[in-house]
Amino acid sequence: MAVAVKEKTDERRERLLRLLTYEVVDGKPIYYRGYKEVLEGKKHPEEIMGSSALQWYLLRSLVKRLFHLEDKGYILAFGEVGLHISKGKNRSLDIALFRAGDVKPNTRYSSYPPVLVVEIDVKAHVEDVLEYMLNKVEELLNFGTDKVVWIFTKPKKVFVFEKGKRPTIYDWDEEVELLEGVKVRLSDFLKQP
Repeated sequence: MAVAVKEKTDERRERLLRLLTYEVVDGKPIYYRGYKEVLEGKKHPEEIMGSSALQWYLLRSLVKRLFHLEDKGYILAFGEVGLHISKGKNRSLDIALFRAGDVKPNTRYSSYPPVLVVEIDVKAHVEDVLEYMLNKVEELLNFGTDKVVWIFTKPKKVFVFEKGKRPTIYDWDEEVELLEGVKVRLSDFLKQP
């Protein structure tokens, strides 16, 4: 009887770990920040997998600004966009802008590099946020992404990475160009209803 209970517990833990996997890098899972509290029964998965009100508000505002680029030959994807970079490397993206000709709807993660990636904060359980960010950015740029914009809500900073250019850091009250003349000032979003 005890063996059956242990097997069920192990099976439940494995299902939870699959659910709580945010990304896979080098064949190893990276879990959502807070996954240990879920495994310990202190939190529900939804509590750690969801976005804060500030994060989704920024996401909404950015999507509204980028949406018109679909008329210029792009496809906008948002909300944990799955990207398959190579065997054992799957990344999750908050916002991705693809060239329309590159996107083929199917039931798998996209395997085409987006032109632009926008990330808001870090939802992954990692020891070193800066190292995680830099590794993910380098991977995306090497994969073929032209530009990665990473927004951090706590220090209110925007990091911009482009192929062949030095990274730039902006404050929220500074204007940042996303792509093709689409410019944003995050502090303005917070003033709008």
